[in-house]
Parts: sequence; C-alpha cells; structure tokens
Amino acid sequence: MIMYEMRQKSRLTITLPTDLLHQVDNQVDGKTIRNRSHAIELLVRTGLQPSITTAVILAGGPEAKKNIAGLQNIAGRPLLAVTLENLRHHGIREVLIAAGQAEREVKEIFGTGDKFGIEIRYLAEKKPLGTAGVLKRAESLLRGNPFLVVHGDVLTDINLSDLFSFHLREDTLVTLSVKPRISEKNYGQAFLQGNKIVRFMERGEVGGISIVNTGIYVVKPELLKRFPKSKSFSMEAEVLPDLAVEGQLSAFLFQGFWSDVTDKKAYQAAIRQWPGL
Repeated sequence: MIMYEMRQKSRLTITLPTDLLHQVDNQVDGKTIRNRSHAIELLVRTGLQPSITTAVILAGGPEAKKNIAGLQNIAGRPLLAVTLENLRHHGIREVLIAAGQAEREVKEIFGTGDKFGIEIRYLAEKKPLGTAGVLKRAESLLRGNPFLVVHGDVLTDINLSDLFSFHLREDTLVTLSVKPRISEKNYGQAFLQGNKIVRFMERGEVGGISIVNTGIYVVKPELLKRFPKSKSFSMEAEVLPDLAVEGQLSAFLFQGFWSDVTDKKAYQAAIRQWPGL
C-alpha cells in the first residue's frame, strides 16, 4: 500500500473590512461552502492555485495498434478530435498523449495540435507502463501543476470547468469523475461519505452505490512523487483504492452523456445518441 500524508490545518485570526466580510458570507450556501471559514479557505486557495491547463490522454493499450478507440468515427471525425475540442473549450492548452503502439498513427493525424489550437506532445512507451506508470513518465513535463487525465476511449459532454472548480474546493490528491448507475449492478460499487469515496466494495457487498469510473480525473502533482519509476502499474487497481482509504479521493458526480466506445454495441448506441458539444 502506498502511504499518503494527511492534510493538517492551523488556526489563524484575521481582520477584514465589513464590506469584504459581507462578500465572503455571500459565498456560504451551507452545502458546497459550509461556513465563513470554509469560504475564506476556498477564496485563498483559488487565488493561489494555478489553473488547470494540461491534460494527459491515455489513448493506447497493450493490444491496441490498429483499432485504437480514440480514432473511431464520431459525427465525421475521430473521437480524439472531439475530446481535444472539449479540452480546449475548458481552458486546456497543452495535451500529452500516450498512444502506446499506435503513436505513429495518432501523430500522423493530430501532429503537434496546431489545427486544434492545443500544443500536443507524445509520451512514448518502450514497454506498457499501465495507467499510473504512464503518469509517472509524464511527471517532468507537468511542471508541478495539477492536471487532467482522460481515457481516450470515452465519449462525453462533461463540463470540465465544473470538475476543475470542484477539485479545487475538495483539495484532495485525486478527484474522480463518476456516473451513478443506481439500477445497474454490473458496475463497481463504492461507499461514499459526503463527496469522498472511502472504499471500493467487493462484489456481493451491500451498502454502496453503483457508479461508473468515467476515466476522467484531476490529479495533484504531489501524488506522482510517491510512484516508483519505470514500473507498470494501474491507477484503477493499485492507486485509487489506497487513496480512498486515506481520505484523498473525491467523487465528482456527473449526470451528462458518457459512453465507453470500446464495446461495439456501446459504440453504435453512442453515435446514435451523441448530442454534440
């Protein structure tokens, strides 16, 4: 198990002008912003926190060479093009693509990203590194800023700006975008306390809710310092469960359009239902 440091807080007394204090109090809604202290913390954190402008797209896989999901046709263009458009719309300006064995094909289509208004670089893998291993490889290119991770096989109209704001408020190492599937028991079960996933549950256990990991999450760069180098391992199987136990995994509940296009039936349904961006 990878161990993580718990966040500590210190008490601070400050004096503010009455008009400014009024503006602070107006932020409090009792739900997402609980009280005056929470509002001040969020305002300070937002002012100091760098904006999220970099994304890593996990577009490869050990067996995907010719039929990479990110190149499937969605409304006349590749899925990755749709993803890049949504990223740019929400302020992403730099994208690192890990395409595995399909890197040459992806690079021929997307190049350096000029026609998409985004700078694209590629993360080469001499051997499969898994989802967490790839992120470790990207560490030196991220410049210590929080970043978005997107699996290249998902089609979605998620509002990434809302996800970013939620992540900044939560201040956990990872914010995972999840889609509730209450009536469908074939998806993973998770136990939530407030906005945090505290445990992923085994099949047959009761007490959690059925959710889909959408393959979209925001990561604090501090997490990567705890990853071993040049090792193949998985965010989903080896990292996220530990973060849940440590109270460092927030859940952003997303109710919009989402589909994993790796399944043929799901892909056919997706292209019929896709509402566009």
